Amino acid sequence: MSKKDINKENEVYFLGSKEGGDNSPKEKNRKWLVLGICLAVLAIIILLVFLLRKPTEEYYFEPVKEKVIKTVIVKTDSISQSDTIRSYIEVLEETVNDVPMFVYVPHHAEMSLAVGVQDKTDSTIVFITQAADIRGDNQDIVGDFVLAGKRLSRGVAKEGFCAVINGEITIGVADKTPLLQESIEEGGYFFRQYPLVDKGELIENNPKNKSIRRALAIRSGKVVMIESRSAESFHDFAQALIDIGVSEAIYLVGTNNAYGWYYDQQRNKTEYGTDPSEELENTTFIVWRSK
Repeated sequence: MSKKDINKENEVYFLGSKEGGDNSPKEKNRKWLVLGICLAVLAIIILLVFLLRKPTEEYYFEPVKEKVIKTVIVKTDSISQSDTIRSYIEVLEETVNDVPMFVYVPHHAEMSLAVGVQDKTDSTIVFITQAADIRGDNQDIVGDFVLAGKRLSRGVAKEGFCAVINGEITIGVADKTPLLQESIEEGGYFFRQYPLVDKGELIENNPKNKSIRRALAIRSGKVVMIESRSAESFHDFAQALIDIGVSEAIYLVGTNNAYGWYYDQQRNKTEYGTDPSEELENTTFIVWRSK
């Protein structure tokens, strides 16, 4: 073999180069086919990842920042109504740090939960206000919800909770609590919402927008509902609750549209918000009734 032949055997050729390359239409078509197959496979993988991922829940209101704290139990006012004692709601006006608020104090009434549009002619109802949030996509109740022992929904998107079992109201924060199962077994009530205050300390939440805020709270050993009279952030509202002596609080449905009504001591009825459509059958309410 000649030296010239040896040199030829050691030559290296690069694809696409002028020497040894194949620029024929057939070769170009093959390259485009391979590229098309790769892009198709990549598109299928992206589609599968999108379809198999865990769906993100849509809410009318914002998700909560995770936190786990202890619970507090308070005995409700269970004085029976008589000819001289009437169930009613006392309304106090308070302002702290430029945050004006209404404080609703139930007297001689007991608390429960309800689902769906309520009967305005029911004379036993002295106070009603919206409780849990509902999803924006399918209008299901957000989080664990128990109605008279029947579990209607599941989930811990919001770790604040309220349980009503045998006349006792528990306000607390936990992703797991035995009170959920107890409320089912005892024919009680249970729902979840944002946590706001624990043992007099503020709990931060992610939402930063401002709105009319409402809370179910414990103040001086009594269960009350508190409403801001101006649009407030979660932080400022929670701080205002602490400043007026609230030890525990969870959020309730806020905004100007949230519906409710109450009777004062003179049996004057006050309605607020927008009456929810009957189509929103999963709208939930806290209901205080005379005994």
